Amino acid sequence: MSTHTEVRTARVELWPGGRSSRLVLAAGLVTPRVVRHDASGAEVALLATTATLLGGDTLRLAVEVGPGMRLDLRDVAGTVAYHGRGLGCVVDASLRVHEGATLAWAGEPLVVADGSAVTRHLRADVDEGGRLLLRDRVALGRSGQDGGRLDCHTALRHAGRPALVEHLEVRAGLGPGALGTARVVDTLTALGWRPDTVAGHAAYRLHEPGSVVRELLDEAHTSGLPTVWAAWHAELPGQPGQPPI
Repeated sequence: MSTHTEVRTARVELWPGGRSSRLVLAAGLVTPRVVRHDASGAEVALLATTATLLGGDTLRLAVEVGPGMRLDLRDVAGTVAYHGRGLGCVVDASLRVHEGATLAWAGEPLVVADGSAVTRHLRADVDEGGRLLLRDRVALGRSGQDGGRLDCHTALRHAGRPALVEHLEVRAGLGPGALGTARVVDTLTALGWRPDTVAGHAAYRLHEPGSVVRELLDEAHTSGLPTVWAAWHAELPGQPGQPPI
């Protein structure tokens, strides 16, 4: 049974505010912590302050970046969905990037352990002139495990138009043929511009301005996407903190 009875939305909002920017933070199953905050932007780390994800849990995160602002968001560690004892759990993330704003989020892996059942919703709305750089990693099982069940729904929009709509459902031994023997799906998405191609990494061009690079892996640490992240991250406007890898 879940130990969390109240569903609270963790929130990170960054808004222009005259001589300084205004940062709004609220805690849920993850707690935002300020790493850097100045007039033009901020860097915020997401920290789990309790055991999560347990059966019955709902982790909600809402991120909004106001016009002209830049937010660099990072996870302190990966999220593990533990054995649910017959109960599923939900991860629900909503991202909003306003005109001229930038959001860069290099998420750590969502690990679906044996006995867990996870439904994940990821939504993003990027206004004209905004930019989103997102690294999204999911993994079946902890070390030595086959993993549980994962149902991912992704919907990304640019200037009000659909840019990427995807439904990915995998479970131990029953993943789609394209997954093969891989346990890790590592995806890097740029939305709002088309970044330069990085040698050795095929990028899929979206109908809206944007590109996607994806790797299917047996082990997360073998991914080549940190190289692509560093190259695309360097194309973002503003003054970032140290890019996570």
